Amino acid sequence: MAHTGIYGVKKIQIDKRIGFLEEHTYQGNDLGITFQKDQTTFKCWSPEADAMEVKIYQSGEAGNADQIMTLPMTQADNCWSVTTNEDVEGLFYTYGITRGDETVESVDLYAKAVGVNGNRGAILDVSKIHPEGWQDTSYTVPAASTDAYIWELHVEDFSSDPDSGISSENRGKYLAFTEKHTHLVNDTQQPTGMAYLKELGINYVHLLPIFDYDNDETAETYNWGYDPKNYNVPEGKYASDPFDPAARIRECKQMIQALHQENIGVVMDVVFNHTAITEQSWFNLTVPDYYYRQNNAGDFADGSACGNETASERKMMRKFIHDSVLFWAKEYHIDGFRFDLMGLHDVDTMNQLRQRLDEEGFEHVILYGEPWDAGSNQIMAPNIPANKSNVWALDERIAVFSDDLRDSIKGDVFEETDGAFIQGMNGRPQAKETFYLHDLATAIQGSPRYDDHHADNRWAKSPQQVIAYASVHDNLTLWDKLVATMTPENKQRVYGKDDMLLARNKLAAALLFTSQGAVLTQAGEEFGRTKEGDENSFRSSLRINQLDWQRAKEFKELRAIYRGLWQIRQNYAPLRDQTTASAMRMTFLTTNAENVIAYEIPNDDSTHPWQSMIVAANSSEQAWQLNLPETNENDHWCLVADTTAAGPEARMAEETLLAPLHFMIWVKMRRK
Repeated sequence: MAHTGIYGVKKIQIDKRIGFLEEHTYQGNDLGITFQKDQTTFKCWSPEADAMEVKIYQSGEAGNADQIMTLPMTQADNCWSVTTNEDVEGLFYTYGITRGDETVESVDLYAKAVGVNGNRGAILDVSKIHPEGWQDTSYTVPAASTDAYIWELHVEDFSSDPDSGISSENRGKYLAFTEKHTHLVNDTQQPTGMAYLKELGINYVHLLPIFDYDNDETAETYNWGYDPKNYNVPEGKYASDPFDPAARIRECKQMIQALHQENIGVVMDVVFNHTAITEQSWFNLTVPDYYYRQNNAGDFADGSACGNETASERKMMRKFIHDSVLFWAKEYHIDGFRFDLMGLHDVDTMNQLRQRLDEEGFEHVILYGEPWDAGSNQIMAPNIPANKSNVWALDERIAVFSDDLRDSIKGDVFEETDGAFIQGMNGRPQAKETFYLHDLATAIQGSPRYDDHHADNRWAKSPQQVIAYASVHDNLTLWDKLVATMTPENKQRVYGKDDMLLARNKLAAALLFTSQGAVLTQAGEEFGRTKEGDENSFRSSLRINQLDWQRAKEFKELRAIYRGLWQIRQNYAPLRDQTTASAMRMTFLTTNAENVIAYEIPNDDSTHPWQSMIVAANSSEQAWQLNLPETNENDHWCLVADTTAAGPEARMAEETLLAPLHFMIWVKMRRK
């Protein structure tokens, strides 16, 4: 291909078209379908099209030759639109878009309802499709993101286990969340499903993608859902009837309603950084090339490693992201959004989204995302990528995942047998040299920047920008990571219960729940969830992915530790500080041991009975003596957590020798 300068001719031509399109945008809020009395209006942005029409179908199944009418559209204000007085509600539609001699057929980017498999839009007024009591459901919003305990979950994983006690017709479906009193088959003492969530005490469920993704909704195949197709429609596979466009809408709302009734917020995993397909995607059929970035040769850039990456910095892509998020917040009462590969979006798009949410009354909605550098920084220039290096430029109420904490706790996620603190591998050849105690200490503090001139890898302006976690759906589960790192090379890996691994898992929990930032765990982490070493189970079997409720019973002592540590965190405000104040007051005790960490977190609230907290964790094979600071006649040290029990009820204890693979949490209490 001939090149002009550093760009190919193809790229120059595309850039010229993009420039034209950026000058012919649309800022109205009525793209898609608007319902009025006895009228329906369709509106689509596609300035380069020579002609457009709405094709109306009887059914939602693509391939059916059941078109019943065509509505020619006219162009004005850079948009194509048509208003009809025909009664079309309940029918299906697509857009026919003509450029030169070619006509393509596309689903409306702004479709809010679709037929089976998402290949035709459905003409429905979604604002009328509600479960009973939808508008009256109350939910107490946490004061800040740092008050969050987020449980990351896939809809099917939650209820597909036949031993879950959830009805067979609702297993793997939205409606499984509406069954509130389920228990393990033949064991009334072991709660499952929603009853389990209520016992655990979490206040947010983070749902892996529930928007319509590219799949066969009638098949039994498993998928995490990171294959976007129709962004403003719930996925049909989780509905009772994927052929009924209203069912997925109503039942998705029923799921959210059920969670809100238990005072649990809902975070939606959104994947705006790429689409499942490229050339034939609705984006590209509607306005070719515009919604995607191109490399210097003019080909689709691929920072997502999924075949394409969207161009969030372009006006109509940015508008689409904002409009979609606001729609889910308004129509579905979503309480938070987790951005997949947020590093592929630009800082301005994210900051302006935060501003729009706040302006429209959604200050409570939390935002966080993956800050990984996806390698498209130069293509995005001069726009600033919303990645970890640029957290300083993000609004303080946009958080990112702390891989510093994750990897300092358990080792590099990309090196299966690489360990870190909880495996007792700090400073040993098995661990990467970067994961030493000072890295763990900084991560526990929330990697605070303190000021713009601070060195090291500190990046967060405040704990509000930090998601503290040890495992998520990607890579090995925490338990499987422990198996991989602690099983000798000549031994077969076994994923069942093991006392040594159990103790190390408890160490991870102690560090996680006493770190700054919001806390997030993978669903089932608290009962040693295993995928039998499958580190990328996005389309593995349901057996590998589903929550094992029998295992939840087997690991009840680990569950109790997680639950108790969360209760301690709720009771002690310095662990949930929105500012850097608590992090700056933390002090780390000198341990003279590579695999022992101890730190004190004081409390400036003079009315609270706990004046200070000391956390000590020993991942070594040697005991370590913890010397508690002296007290006076007005206070004394009490134990609130160790590897046997955790909770806000203080226990008198004299033994401060920290056994191997053991942790302790002490609080200095005022004498009554």
